[in-house]
Amino acid sequence: MDRNQRSRRQKSVSGSYSQAPKRSMGSRMGLEKPGTPRQQPPKKSSSRSQRPTQQINPQKAGYDPAAPKRQRRVTQAEIIRKRNRRRAMSILAVLAVLAVGAFVSLNLLFKVAFFRVENFDRTTPADTGIYTSDELINALNIEKNSNLFGFSTAEKTRQLAQQFPYLEQVQVEVQMPATVVVKVQPAVERFACMYSGGWMVLSDSLKILRTDVNQPDGLILLSIALPTDFAPTVGQNITPESYNSLLGGEQATAETAGLQASAMQTLTEILDGLQTYNLFDGTTAISVQDLSDIEFTYQNRVQVKLGSETNLAYKLRLAAAALADPEKGLAASDKGVLDISTQQSNGVIRAYFAPDEPAPTPTPEPTATPEPEEKEALANTAE
Repeated sequence: MDRNQRSRRQKSVSGSYSQAPKRSMGSRMGLEKPGTPRQQPPKKSSSRSQRPTQQINPQKAGYDPAAPKRQRRVTQAEIIRKRNRRRAMSILAVLAVLAVGAFVSLNLLFKVAFFRVENFDRTTPADTGIYTSDELINALNIEKNSNLFGFSTAEKTRQLAQQFPYLEQVQVEVQMPATVVVKVQPAVERFACMYSGGWMVLSDSLKILRTDVNQPDGLILLSIALPTDFAPTVGQNITPESYNSLLGGEQATAETAGLQASAMQTLTEILDGLQTYNLFDGTTAISVQDLSDIEFTYQNRVQVKLGSETNLAYKLRLAAAALADPEKGLAASDKGVLDISTQQSNGVIRAYFAPDEPAPTPTPEPTATPEPEEKEALANTAE
């Protein structure tokens, strides 16, 4: 039987070619006994199969608390977050230490030990006007050895301003390490202003210093527009209302409409101009009650009419040239009305003076001439 026939016979028996088992070199050389099972080499187990499975849920079956936990890889973002968290905690710790130190310093180290009353330019002794330094210090109600920052300087300033109206300005400050400073500027009685219930005495800043039934003497008479329900309070600053008789309706009192300057602005400009041209000391009356008819009186003898607030600085300069220069202006004895309110069509403003008419001098009655008989009788009487 040839080889091809044997192959077809084996295929017909098994249905396919059967592969003969391979023999090792030892069996071929007679070193192994036939029928001995062949030992397979051990398979290498991967590290993944050797790593125990981590059970992170205690309620799950097979959870072993003693099993080694699987280490999770830390990302760069987590590292940055941890670093920022540590940095923030360090900053908070430093701030807490500083806060505690500041609290201890303020409550234990800085104690009130000295009081000082001074002028606003820091010079001493302070000009306290009609008050004394001890009165101001006692009114503070601040005890020695108390906390230097245990009170409000703004509140103390407000209290002194209300309690002492004859202080034009007052300010309370603290000076390290242990001094309370009171800065003062005394108020001066400057204006007398009439209201519905009597008279008010005002300072340079229009602060009400006192009230009186009669007109005070020796003060500048100030005429301003006040609200109809005005009630003065000592210590408050008043603001005059703005009224212009040339404007009708609501515009007569509406400086916000841009049609006129406010009465306070106009009064401030007048006072500044009188100071600049050395007319303030001789001024006896100022009226801004009607912003279309502004005027002031100089030495109780010359009434200066300024008209509106237009070109007010120039009008005051003309008034100074007429009042303060006896050679080119008015004489020291002239009395009358100086009108600087008229502005010509070309923009030129001129001053016109109208002297007061002198009071008529009474004519003496003629003495009757005695008759001759009366002369003889008088002569005999004389003898």
